[in-house]
Amino acid sequence: MVTKYQGDIIIQRRDGTIYDLDKEGIRVISFDPPSANFQHTYTQTGDYGADLTSTQVQQTTIPLTFDVTARDNYDYELQRLKVLQIFSSIEPFYVINMRTPFLRWKVVAEAFSYPRLGNFWKAKSVAVNLVCYEGFAESTATTKDPFTFDGGTYGIGMGMPFDTPKYSFINRTKFKFLNPSLIPLLANERPVTLNFRGVAPSGITILNHTTGQSFKYKQPLINDDIFKLVGLIPIVNGLQRFGNSYSDRSFIDYAIGYNEMEIVGSTDFTLDFNTRFYY
Repeated sequence: MVTKYQGDIIIQRRDGTIYDLDKEGIRVISFDPPSANFQHTYTQTGDYGADLTSTQVQQTTIPLTFDVTARDNYDYELQRLKVLQIFSSIEPFYVINMRTPFLRWKVVAEAFSYPRLGNFWKAKSVAVNLVCYEGFAESTATTKDPFTFDGGTYGIGMGMPFDTPKYSFINRTKFKFLNPSLIPLLANERPVTLNFRGVAPSGITILNHTTGQSFKYKQPLINDDIFKLVGLIPIVNGLQRFGNSYSDRSFIDYAIGYNEMEIVGSTDFTLDFNTRFYY
């Protein structure tokens, strides 16, 4: 029986190195990401039922199976070393299926064997379990990238409306922030970076009316200042500003869908967001 190869699987190291597995002589048989690994906690409330008290997402294991071909015995050993290099998990790496090039999974590989057929040119099917410890795929693009379906940055099925959402604003004190992810963007787990540059004589307040949250920076800002709110962390001109004299020590989350936002304290500013989305 002839093996049907899936192909088009890319491994991207965090230093930017790209491995196209097909071009490396690694023929992918299957790469089938499962659903998120939801873990539910229940509390018994009576003789005939329980309450669902919490839901968490744990790490997801993605099986990857492939064959490796070589020209001779020596090339076989070189290919084995290359496979070990590609899937080295001293640090996480990304795996991308080019059928959906707008998504990537951050993974580490569990230990795997490299069995050999009774010849010199092919390894038996190698099975590698890739552990996606964050539980979800992330968009390869960020809100800083152009929103184009034909450019491979975003795709059908990612929840993006055809009237392109905006993530940068000039002098707009009220606007909407769209989070098309399957999960909320929490400040302590999936921090969004908000960049603000403008005049705020008494500081600024950032409100998310959808979640009912607000963040207040108490110090004045001028045009030369660069203010960032990175999840929980306010930063001005590269310096973290944690003290009570600087902020009210609050934070902003972003719910799934549209978030009604407001800026108070300035009408002369530019503002933009930088984040990925999760699926």
